[in-house]
Amino acid sequence: MAPSSTAISLMVASLIALSVPGVLAADPANPDWPCIQRKVARLTSAQMWDGPAIDDSMQWRDNEQITKLIAVLASRRVPLEEAAVAIAQFAAAQPQDRRDGTLTLLFAGLLSTINNDRAMVLSGIERFQQRQRGRAAELERQGALIRQLKERAASDESAKTALAAAEDRYNWDARVFTERQQTLPLACEVPVLIEQRLFALGREIRAH
Repeated sequence: MAPSSTAISLMVASLIALSVPGVLAADPANPDWPCIQRKVARLTSAQMWDGPAIDDSMQWRDNEQITKLIAVLASRRVPLEEAAVAIAQFAAAQPQDRRDGTLTLLFAGLLSTINNDRAMVLSGIERFQQRQRGRAAELERQGALIRQLKERAASDESAKTALAAAEDRYNWDARVFTERQQTLPLACEVPVLIEQRLFALGREIRAH
């Protein structure tokens, strides 16, 4: 059964209260970050790699095999099991005396690529939060207008018509706000999943 207009109004009122600047921010230094997970702007090799230093190397860009493999490994559509097989096949094809250096470049490129992809996800979450704040402010404005129209509706027939239209618009906008707010926990999980994938892939590369 669809929620009533009153239920939607009560639900969105509580969500708006939580959406004022700073309340949903896990870190006051990042007021547009709404997730309970701490915002880590960029992953570093020290967090998940105990192999040779990569020193922000960009030499991997000159190796076509590496760049093609990175595109596969970085794609979250590729299961980790398939990614592990691809890493093992790549490692086995490398000359023994150059294997460690090549695999180090592979991790350097993977780290750089995934960091860039992850940065886009973080930016998208923050833009979402900014839009939700804008919607919350608009709903507050609409709520104030509805209260004014209710005061006038007792003696003004035109105010009754305007009130009905204002309430319909408010309930629709409130429904949109609420539904989008409910998707936030799923969005906040994406950076975590990306980090877990990079850690697992780094471990696979290091194993070879």
